Amino acid sequence: MKKWLFIGFIVLIVARVWVAPIYTSKPSETDFVSWFEETYSVQCEDDSCDSFELIGDQTNTYVNEEGYMKQSSGFFTFDMEVRRLYRSAKEPERIGTIEVRWNHDSFEITEETGIFVSSP
Repeated sequence: MKKWLFIGFIVLIVARVWVAPIYTSKPSETDFVSWFEETYSVQCEDDSCDSFELIGDQTNTYVNEEGYMKQSSGFFTFDMEVRRLYRSAKEPERIGTIEVRWNHDSFEITEETGIFVSSP
């Protein structure tokens, strides 16, 4: 009896290890752009959101001047980190930076400055 219980336990562990990567949530750049548009009320002008307009501020287009998107995956994990610096095309002094990290099932803001910070 103990032998079959042990074998069953091993089978469950192997099945879990084999199935887990299939169900792990893996974000893409499209997921980031959708989250970015919803969180900050922006309208991206391209698929990667290299430029956008703030909804309600149609006079300024903001352009991504620098940044990165890092992705790494492990057996049970998938990490994504995005950092971008946006500058207004018409008013170069208006800038904003944002840094986010994928946290299991959603993006988590680690840094935001300038145009992304709501003023009281």
